[in-house]
Amino acid sequence: MKKKLTVIFILFVILALFAAVGMIVFKKFAPSFTQRPMSEQYKIGKEEALLIINGKPVEERGKLVSGVVYVPVEIATGYMNERIYWDDKEDVLCLATSGGLITVNMADSLHYTLGKETKEMSYQALYQDGGTTYVAMEFVAQHSRINYSYMQEPNRILVQSDFESSNTFAVLADDIRLRVGPNKKYDYLLELKKAKEVLVDTSSKAENGYQKIFTLEGIEGYVPEEYLTEKMEKAWTTEKQEDIFPQIKMDKTICLGWHQMTGVVGSADLQFKTSQATGLNVISPTWFALSDNKGNISSLASADYVSAAHAKGMKVWGLVNDFDEKKNNINIKKILGRTSIRSKLINNLVTTAMRYNLDGINVDFEKITAKTAPAYLEFLRELVLACHANNIVVSVDDYLPTESSSFYSWAEQGKVVDYVIFMAYDEHYSGSTESGSVSSLPFVKNGVELGLKYIPAERVVVALPFYTRLWKETKKGKLASRPAVYGMSSAESLLQSQGVTSEWDEATGQYYAEYKADNYKYRIWLEEETSLEKKLEVVFENKAAGVAFWKLGFERPVTWTTIAKYIQKQE
Repeated sequence: MKKKLTVIFILFVILALFAAVGMIVFKKFAPSFTQRPMSEQYKIGKEEALLIINGKPVEERGKLVSGVVYVPVEIATGYMNERIYWDDKEDVLCLATSGGLITVNMADSLHYTLGKETKEMSYQALYQDGGTTYVAMEFVAQHSRINYSYMQEPNRILVQSDFESSNTFAVLADDIRLRVGPNKKYDYLLELKKAKEVLVDTSSKAENGYQKIFTLEGIEGYVPEEYLTEKMEKAWTTEKQEDIFPQIKMDKTICLGWHQMTGVVGSADLQFKTSQATGLNVISPTWFALSDNKGNISSLASADYVSAAHAKGMKVWGLVNDFDEKKNNINIKKILGRTSIRSKLINNLVTTAMRYNLDGINVDFEKITAKTAPAYLEFLRELVLACHANNIVVSVDDYLPTESSSFYSWAEQGKVVDYVIFMAYDEHYSGSTESGSVSSLPFVKNGVELGLKYIPAERVVVALPFYTRLWKETKKGKLASRPAVYGMSSAESLLQSQGVTSEWDEATGQYYAEYKADNYKYRIWLEEETSLEKKLEVVFENKAAGVAFWKLGFERPVTWTTIAKYIQKQE
């Protein structure tokens, strides 16, 4: 009997050991069966909401106030609609649409104005908490090209606004649990069904065979990488149409000449500057400039000049610039950023244009920075709305696209203004640290092609130079002074006086010359009819809406023969 009990005891011990080992093995290799509550995974306040933008969460949170969903206005502008402009000095939200300008005042955000009409809302469009201003998502969604939904447990705001960029999607091969970490030992959040589509987080690498994903409902977690099948690249889609402002379009190929002036001139000076200008159909006198920080402008406008230009069959687009920034202590951010001052500036421009019977306004603001760019773009939008109400064309002068000037938002400009004039010159400018061409053929070609990636050809005008620069170098090849500016005839006379003959430079598509005098080396890349013709070929091969030239008086009479030939080809 004792022997039997001993055997039973040994068997029991063995079974216990097996059970213990089995438990250890099970714990080591078995997945977690614990479902983590969403409230534990997403620790958010009762009146907060997660923000899921284009499938992925952002750090900022939304707000729930009296049943209304709000997002920080910076988030709305940065991710959902760049046309939402918040004036934090005057507490006014502006939203320019092709149907008119919407404004909402913080003091009464139950109403908004559209043009001159006041509309009432069933909710407060704006809400402030501490130093943060929020805008109602319902308002944003109503006036923006986005997909929007709100979900609970956890509270989250889902927005899709990027319909251009590709994302990696996949389909689940089988039922699977979405875990909080890259391992089956982690708790799970959800049980996902076979054939469910998910968004793959390509910014993170798979770990332990698990890949981070986002459900289309905005919940993030990990699933075995092998379960992700039918991967595809695609963008979010929407049925909402992009809001593009209608264009006031010239009925012919644009040929514009800038007429620089420092005082009031009349019809006689116009006649002198344009007597040989065959094909010129738009003239842009440099009449207006920002004169103070209150929205006022200085003016050199002349009614006789406009009448004479119209009699010659030319449109007149008065230019406004920001060049006297230092002289007049101009604060661009204040002028364009504050709603009341920006509105006054626009009103002054439009009323002046109407007083002198102008056909257009040409904006030449070259002091814009990344910080002032949002206010500048809002100024352009509101200016277009005011001008179009009075049948006035709006054009804007831009540098050729470069990474450093991307804040000018060419694509947005191309959806709003009538014409974007790309200044295809100053490749090497007065402040350059080395000698070079003002406008080489490759510079023009690359710039035009890049610009047309952002803006439709029917809204693009390419500006070419009538001038060049003479560079003065020391024996060590360094610049001895700022370069002098020469027109076509004066540059030719200079070379003749030095007994120098220019030679064709295939690399720049220009005639080039150099000579020595006074222990200095002088270098010049000429602008003349042959080089101009090659640039005109680039412009019209790309089907641009027209050309512009800086500036009248620097060209030769024969130059217009070349220009007219290309303009006539487009008719």
